[in-house]
Amino acid sequence: MKPENEKRAFVRVPFRMGTTVRTSDRTIRSGSTLDVSMNGLRVATTEIVPPEGTFCEVEIVLSEAPEPVIIEARGSIVRSKPGTLAVHFSEVDVDSYEHLRQLILNNTEDPERAEKEFGAHWGIRTARPPE
Repeated sequence: MKPENEKRAFVRVPFRMGTTVRTSDRTIRSGSTLDVSMNGLRVATTEIVPPEGTFCEVEIVLSEAPEPVIIEARGSIVRSKPGTLAVHFSEVDVDSYEHLRQLILNNTEDPERAEKEFGAHWGIRTARPPE
């Protein structure tokens, strides 16, 4: 059940995994993703963070061997302060969408709520595979 004061469209789950955020002028690697949802993430970093509104590409490495499992998304930085940044996803490729969905379901305390949210929100675009 969604708490009354909850304004988020999607449940967030704590998740500690390596993440890379790329902007046009820098690459930020973080070993500490703080939390993730279907439409964004928050990471801790010791690097200088880009300003809010900066377009970025995100990679979350779920596993490396034997076959890498990577969530790839595009979005923009919506919060930027020393030590942390938050990204709002605007595009997620189809495979990454399914990996992200499973990550949320496997780590949330309320999978039923997460499933309802997935069914109620179709706002995130899935990137088309290159032709």
